[in-house]
Amino acid sequence: MTKAYKAKWIIPSDGNVYENCALIVDEGKIQEIVKQENLNENLYSHIKDYGNSVITPGFVSLHNHLQYSEIKKHKVDLKARFKKLYTIFKKNYFLAGISKKSFIYRLSNLLSDYFCLNRDEKIASFKKGVELSLLSGTTAVAQLSKESKYFKILNEMPLKTYLFFELFSDSVETSKDEFRQIKKKIDKLKLQKSENTFIGVAPHSVCCVHKRLFKILVKYCKKHNILMTIRLAESIEEMDWLKHGFSDVDLLNEFTGHKKFEPMEKELSPVCYLEKLGVLSKQLIISYGNYLSCCDLELLRANRVSLAYCPRVSDNLHNKKLDFNKVLDYFQGRFGFGVNSLSFNSDLSLLNELKYVNQGQLDTIEALKYLTIIPAKILRLNNIIGSLEADKDADFNVFKLNDNEDYNSILDKSYPDFVYISGKKVVKEGKLNIRN
Repeated sequence: MTKAYKAKWIIPSDGNVYENCALIVDEGKIQEIVKQENLNENLYSHIKDYGNSVITPGFVSLHNHLQYSEIKKHKVDLKARFKKLYTIFKKNYFLAGISKKSFIYRLSNLLSDYFCLNRDEKIASFKKGVELSLLSGTTAVAQLSKESKYFKILNEMPLKTYLFFELFSDSVETSKDEFRQIKKKIDKLKLQKSENTFIGVAPHSVCCVHKRLFKILVKYCKKHNILMTIRLAESIEEMDWLKHGFSDVDLLNEFTGHKKFEPMEKELSPVCYLEKLGVLSKQLIISYGNYLSCCDLELLRANRVSLAYCPRVSDNLHNKKLDFNKVLDYFQGRFGFGVNSLSFNSDLSLLNELKYVNQGQLDTIEALKYLTIIPAKILRLNNIIGSLEADKDADFNVFKLNDNEDYNSILDKSYPDFVYISGKKVVKEGKLNIRN
């Protein structure tokens, strides 16, 4: 069934803008973009005229923790109350004296609240995150989680997902155990995954992962051509740990059941630390980078490392973010945006993430590339998504415009009115149009 979607403007993320054209879709795949005046309506089973509107590719988010979407909204039963009392006692024991406004304390609060949820509540929280992502026009996500319980949900969802499994270790022994477990999990899930699901690894950070596990993962990722993502230079606590060999991160590790360990070498920058471990490569995606120096940034550029830029969460958690002008300089063509979660962000809108930092540095055409085709390339999914080109999946957003607006007005919006994935309408007039 061939369908045509008319719009005043179509921006396919190939550097062009098409006016008064129609997007042609057949069996969930894009066929072409044609002028409306050349459209032979007898050839199509369905024609939808969106009138004064803009059609863009679906958005791609590079850093998400969708499981934390509504962890404070569930009623607390008796079992959860005991869990809560236990975690509060444990937290007060390990984190006594730490400022409640600090990153470490706030992260421990999040982990405590999440720990107190039962399985159904965790799944409901995760599904809410998926729903809000779709409503935001995000049709592909990089989801970070240690748990595999969300795999089946994502596997059955229409959106494309790169599921990065988070890893932690504090010694040679736990590194080996962690790798055995994750390898077994990945090998199993690879046999079960749909064509829309992809799998990577996410060593959490340099101060939560032992050097032995990093070395194992480097070999594993190279051998199997697997992507790796890591939080890097995110917090002052991480920087202190690298410099002195200890910081409040040690207390958080103890709180989460890990032993204290020291960096393999003190007073290394975070990027030099990864370089010595052989981690830097074009297969690596770093997140945050709030404390990266110009030397660090230059080294990342030389190794073609990509960035998941999360400016709103960085300011919220750390009162510091990597300057957007530096992002554009050192990661040109190699960065996209991430929203993290509702625990540390006001919404999951990538457009709002872009608006937060873009003060005219990027025009509409270039800005859309960093929401679509460029992060799709980073996730190596640009053969199926990221632009409205022939034979790609028909993942696209539709934004209605007022009479006095043109296509540039989409940068002032937060949400699309309609969202399509593989030619199926999943959001209609700002409401979800699929079954949970």
